[in-house]
Amino acid sequence: MPERLTPKDAAILDLEDEVSAAHGLTVGVFDGPEPSFDELFDLVSDRVRQVPRYTQRLKSVPFGIERPVWVDDPTFSVDFHFRHTALPDRRSRNALNAFVSRQLSQRLDHDKPLWELWFVSGLPDDRWALVSKVHYAIIDGVSGTDLLGLLASDEESDLGHQQRVPKPLPSDTKLLTGAFMDIATDPLEAYRAVRGVVNKPYRLARELTGKLSDSRDPDGLGRAVGPHRRWQSTELELDDIRKVRAEHGCSTTDVILAAVTSGIRSYLVENGKPVPEKIDALIPLAVDAATGGLSGQVTSLTAHLPIGTEDPVERLKAIHAQTAPGAEATGAIAGHILRRQDHFVAPSVLAQGVRSAMLAARDSSHIDTVAINVPGPEHTVEVLGRPMVEAYPVIPLPARMRIAIAAMSLTDHV
Repeated sequence: MPERLTPKDAAILDLEDEVSAAHGLTVGVFDGPEPSFDELFDLVSDRVRQVPRYTQRLKSVPFGIERPVWVDDPTFSVDFHFRHTALPDRRSRNALNAFVSRQLSQRLDHDKPLWELWFVSGLPDDRWALVSKVHYAIIDGVSGTDLLGLLASDEESDLGHQQRVPKPLPSDTKLLTGAFMDIATDPLEAYRAVRGVVNKPYRLARELTGKLSDSRDPDGLGRAVGPHRRWQSTELELDDIRKVRAEHGCSTTDVILAAVTSGIRSYLVENGKPVPEKIDALIPLAVDAATGGLSGQVTSLTAHLPIGTEDPVERLKAIHAQTAPGAEATGAIAGHILRRQDHFVAPSVLAQGVRSAMLAARDSSHIDTVAINVPGPEHTVEVLGRPMVEAYPVIPLPARMRIAIAAMSLTDHV
């Protein structure tokens, strides 16, 4: 029987609607001579077949009585997923920002494997980029193997000797039989099936109620948004962050959250909007560091970002007072583990955190923003011998939010 979508993955899939997407992007900017499309195409074709989920798509169970299943896509072709675009102006990053914004806005096709990879040429300084676009519903199925991480891996493939043959699509009868068997043998599955059918008529009413509630706050950060997104990036030097961290006895995450707080405050002030005393931020913080490895178990805490406080040092102290107990209790993101990894795993760990945040935001009307920071590798990450010199995580907007922030370090900057 095909593998069924997990309850958490199904919940992520259910978050998508006409204005909200549930995929994330990773933007990797590379130095060195731009490779040919054929070189990259051959590499992508080889690597994605190492992870079966990248060649599978979802198939719904008739009448929606159970969660969808993963099936091999009989028409899978890398040509549909790996694409090339050239930016019109090499002198400015604005074209890249606009391209990434469009990709964040446009949902993935659920009738195909839920990923895309873009080769972007024409960046300033003769640089080029790879932009991976992966749905958060498949994160568990790829076991921490992000697309850029796959391409950056030094491991040799033996796929030339072990070509995977797609399995035939299951019939509706087989899907129904499997669903009834799961429901009959697992009381929890029976409960989920009944709840899913019963809740469907109420979902639209819940969304409408949320939108009406949000529309009463036209100046806030939590009002309803449309389907379009705008993405911007910036960089901070790690040495500067370390100096602030050492001087004030706080963490890297504290410094980044203080910078986020300052940015939101400046935006509100410059646009003549009221500045509240605080806003509530959901901060995915932790993996199970006690295991000494990456478990993918990310927890979150809610912090009050003191945007009404004028003194930046006082803002930093207020943030540290809130995050320190949570980080100590859960085990802060195991940066030393992430930095030692031979593979580029930071995007996958970040995706786990964003998934948790999206589900938490769905169930809460008090969260104004999401802010997540994941330490990346200190070693050089390369694809086809070209070094990655910049890395940017791009995350979707959780329910009712107008702003979300993600940070990832790479060698000497964030």
